Amino acid sequence: MAFYFSVQPYLYSYLQVVQGYDVATAGRITQTFAFTSTIAAFTVSLLIKYTRRYRIFVTIGCVTYMMGLAFMLLCRGEGASHAQILGAQIIVGCGGGLLNVPVQLGVQASASHQEVAAATAMFLTSMEMGGAVGAAISGAIWSTFIPKKLAMYLPDETKSEAGEIFGKLTKALSYPPGSPTRDAINLAYKETMHRLLAIALLVTLPLIPLSLIM
Repeated sequence: MAFYFSVQPYLYSYLQVVQGYDVATAGRITQTFAFTSTIAAFTVSLLIKYTRRYRIFVTIGCVTYMMGLAFMLLCRGEGASHAQILGAQIIVGCGGGLLNVPVQLGVQASASHQEVAAATAMFLTSMEMGGAVGAAISGAIWSTFIPKKLAMYLPDETKSEAGEIFGKLTKALSYPPGSPTRDAINLAYKETMHRLLAIALLVTLPLIPLSLIM
């Protein structure tokens, strides 16, 4: 949830500005995470039913999730292929789906019959809290670094338009690819997205050891 709320809200504009995707393509890619995680969650539910094990899927999900974030970090630049960008979203979605169901099952299994509802509520609340924290941190980073980097990289003739470029996606897209202003905008977006992904990857590091002690 922290990843979904910290990186995902800005992926749509990033794909249009840096990668040059149209609205429809960018929308489909951003929805890949939710679709893939749903399929992965359904699949892992069946695997848990027939294997009677859940912790192994938590650990696999952690590794997959981190691999997806690392892959996104590597493919953030201009010129990344459609398959690379889509593949990164699929990997992260699979990791998220593999994590969610077995972790919730572990929480419920650790509680008595009378406490299952309360334990489930606490689990879901903690997920929402993680999402809120991720959204707050990423919002602060995005709203701080994009304007700062635009002011740093924009050519002199368009520096005065930094606020409008940051506030309106259509304004950022109005500059043709390859122009000095568009190159500066792309660089500001890339460096800020790199920071968001690096932080998201960093905060996932405790997931593997935590999964092993469940």
